[in-house]
Amino acid sequence: MVSSQPAVLAVGAIMVDMVCQVARLPLSGEGVVVDESHAVVGGCAFNAANVVRQLGAPQELFAPVGVGIFAGFVERELDARGLRAPHFDTRDTGGCVCFVEPSGERTMVTLPGIERHFEEAWFERVDASRFGCGFVSGYEVEGAGGDAIIGFFEAHPSIEFFYAPGPRIVGVGPAKTSRINALHPVWHLNDQEALAYTGCATLDEAGAAIAEQCGNAVVVTAGADGAHLFEGGRHVVVPAQPVDVVDTIGAGDAHLGALTAARMAGRSWEDALSLANRVAGAVCGVHGSTLTDEAFARAGIRM
Repeated sequence: MVSSQPAVLAVGAIMVDMVCQVARLPLSGEGVVVDESHAVVGGCAFNAANVVRQLGAPQELFAPVGVGIFAGFVERELDARGLRAPHFDTRDTGGCVCFVEPSGERTMVTLPGIERHFEEAWFERVDASRFGCGFVSGYEVEGAGGDAIIGFFEAHPSIEFFYAPGPRIVGVGPAKTSRINALHPVWHLNDQEALAYTGCATLDEAGAAIAEQCGNAVVVTAGADGAHLFEGGRHVVVPAQPVDVVDTIGAGDAHLGALTAARMAGRSWEDALSLANRVAGAVCGVHGSTLTDEAFARAGIRM
């Protein structure tokens, strides 16, 4: 890591994930028995910031930790990872129940918490001059605190904005999306989200449509097929290495964290996406949303 490298600002959520392995998702009104379950700390900002840290790049995790049972669980994991996050006493940290099918695909039910209630005053703690880029997901933007988050990036246009709308892409709504696009952010989303948001028939059309709206690059992840880059009128596919998928929880967050760290280090889009694909693939090979530091080191991933 070069000491002068701009830092990455991770705005968003730290949450407690209850990961449930199921043979299949239940039908409406039906009950299923979980094969195996465990609780881990996750949340888009935590997952992505942890990867930035593991790559040795400077970062700040600006994701609120509240008070309550979930918050206590989160605090212990932050200490174990050497991460810091701001604490507020307004409400508890949120949670998420993740159902993982045998294919590794995950379906989520979220229990909202403090991460949906950002306040403008919280950002007074942030030294904006440190950051070359920052990112946020649609889950927090959709919430009551979304205007405060967007307002921070509007007030600091020198911070390159990476927007990862995620599965809440439609729920964010046109008003907030318009404000976001006015900042010319880099969009980061998966193929299903891109097609659902645009209504386009093909990924090529969807990526080009979003790039026109935001006036910047668009990264669309497509699982085993790799990542698509729409930038400056070109469409490039950066392939991914084959992996044995355990579950896909946190893979998109890990991809975003690695991408932003590499871009701040001066990597080209293609090199940055190649690194991000490798990190996301490694996360797909373990249970839960993050790699331990030991597993990350064994994977031999370097910036």
